[in-house]
Amino acid sequence: MSDIQNPEKFADKFKTKSSRLNNWDYSTPGFYFITIKTLNDNNFFGKIINNKMELSTIGEIANQYLIDIYKHFSNVILDEFIVMPNHVHILFLVETPDKSVETLDNHVETRHGASLQIKYQNYHFHRLAIKSNQTIPKIINQYKSSVKRICNQNNLFFGWQSRYYDQIIKSEIELNNIRQYIKNNPINWQK
Repeated sequence: MSDIQNPEKFADKFKTKSSRLNNWDYSTPGFYFITIKTLNDNNFFGKIINNKMELSTIGEIANQYLIDIYKHFSNVILDEFIVMPNHVHILFLVETPDKSVETLDNHVETRHGASLQIKYQNYHFHRLAIKSNQTIPKIINQYKSSVKRICNQNNLFFGWQSRYYDQIIKSEIELNNIRQYIKNNPINWQK
């Protein structure tokens, strides 16, 4: 049975179900709360001392690349964020669709990867290309790969967990609660 006929399989292996919300365009304007964890929950980014985050060298790299996101995505505002010992919390505001995002019809190559013409993509690659070209997955992909690349160049052992957690913010109350949660994360670390 081919992969198209059996959506539970990809490349003759069972595929992992996406944690992304089905039928949601992650380029849609709004607030997104993202959590990215380190490989095996290792405390690569530093430690909490007296309820404050003390960043390691890798933590400094992760922090700086978060701050620099606006340089690459003009339609995204970094609202609130924190680098914790073994994870990063990010609250993004996507303002408008990103005009710089290339559509699949443009068939461009970037320093992060090459896009294939649709006629050369199978069903699953096509669906993956559409999802990964959306603003939030694209930011996370580029952020994670940039931090990893700099760590590799500096011979720093580091790894990310393969996925990330996302939450689409639907109300002002939820937004304010998440802002407080991020700000209070170092204080609540021991809990």
